[in-house]
Amino acid sequence: MCLANPSSTSLAPSLSGATDLDHHLHHDRPRSKAPSVLSEKVRAEDRSSTEVGDGEIANEKGEYMPDVDPSAQAKILDYPEGGFGWLVVLASFIINFWAFAPNVTFGVYQEYFLRANTFPGASVTDISWIGSIGSAAMFLFGPFIAPMTRFMGLRAVVAIGILVATLGFILASFSTKLWQLYLTQGLLFGAGGGLVFFSSISITAQYFEKRRGLASGIAIAGSGIGSLALAPLTRFLITKVGIYWCQRIIGFAVLGCMTAVFPFIRPRFPTAKKGPIFDLSLFKVPGFAWLMVTAFVITFGYLVPIFLVPTYSSLKLGQPSSTGANLISIFSGINAVSRVGLGVAADKFGRTNTLFTCCVLAGVSCLAIWTVADTIGILTGFMVAYGLFGGGFISIFPVVVAQVVGVERLPAALGIVYFGNVFGNFFGAPIATAILNAQHGDYIGTIIFAGVMPILGAVAVLFVRFRINKKIFAIA
Repeated sequence: MCLANPSSTSLAPSLSGATDLDHHLHHDRPRSKAPSVLSEKVRAEDRSSTEVGDGEIANEKGEYMPDVDPSAQAKILDYPEGGFGWLVVLASFIINFWAFAPNVTFGVYQEYFLRANTFPGASVTDISWIGSIGSAAMFLFGPFIAPMTRFMGLRAVVAIGILVATLGFILASFSTKLWQLYLTQGLLFGAGGGLVFFSSISITAQYFEKRRGLASGIAIAGSGIGSLALAPLTRFLITKVGIYWCQRIIGFAVLGCMTAVFPFIRPRFPTAKKGPIFDLSLFKVPGFAWLMVTAFVITFGYLVPIFLVPTYSSLKLGQPSSTGANLISIFSGINAVSRVGLGVAADKFGRTNTLFTCCVLAGVSCLAIWTVADTIGILTGFMVAYGLFGGGFISIFPVVVAQVVGVERLPAALGIVYFGNVFGNFFGAPIATAILNAQHGDYIGTIIFAGVMPILGAVAVLFVRFRINKKIFAIA
């Protein structure tokens, strides 16, 4: 229903092979309530290393590890917890606003395309592929962000992302065929949005530790606020200036707003120039594979209510198209506020605990409320409930990944785990609409599909949770 100037293995050079002084610095400083427990264990196992020449370091197995820079190690241990970091959070908020919202509000476009019969003969499933491709493309190039950053620098990657996302919507305004929208509003915009999202979210983590959940929640809340504002704005623009000028205006807004905050996208650490394209050693970190399972499963259901509630409102409840846009706005507003609140809860009650709870309640809201939503009041109640908990995966998941692998390896880890989102974002809505078509317009199968997916994801989160702390009531 949002990654820095690192190598593929770390935001700063790896702590493996650190000096004794650095080792004591690391363990003597105050820790947050939810340290990177699993990554600490793995790094401890890798402490014994030998220099192999030219500043490179290999562990006992002879595997390459990045050059260790003591000054950078000290810097990563000293999180500002504010200051310029809040401007970074603001920049990330704006980027999430424009990187996510045009995809999240695709239900408004879909409702218009169907009502206006823009593409004669096209089914709901055919049109839903635009939004699915856009959402999937955001994460498609995730594993390549770290090597791209090493090659050209983080700010260059962000600049390319801004231009590609802008180009996607501008070209969409000249599209006359459905397949052209797959490539423009879908693939191009999604890929560009993904480049800026991955970079912005990992930079935010470089400035905070104790407040990382709060900072991440505020930053990613931009996608919720964006959807809140963009759903009615899109509906208004389509009505007043037509679909093509609506797409052009959105494209230029993406360019202007992201460019305005570009100066604040400033990583704390220099880019390491060496490292593997894909850091497969992350799979040795206990719990990391279960993070992959979580990202893979949850996204099959996450976007289904967002994409289909506008058409459900129109076709099942006989509401005007404006009602569907308003429901998306309600969802987005609640979702934005909840992401900040959930970030605070994650810092206080444990990040995996909070993520598990959100996933379960998001699924339950579909199964318990949407299934009986035969009035607009009940459907509105469902969107409120889903807004409260559905965004938990988006806002808390990056913080959980940092907790498992450590902040210095976060970009590579996020690139890999978010790649799992590609399949759910790509196939989730089309599968849901295919179920809808197979049941001749009866939504019950689609709703069950949307509700079961986050609950299955919650089961995977449990495995991560008990890897961190086996005590049932522990803060983890």
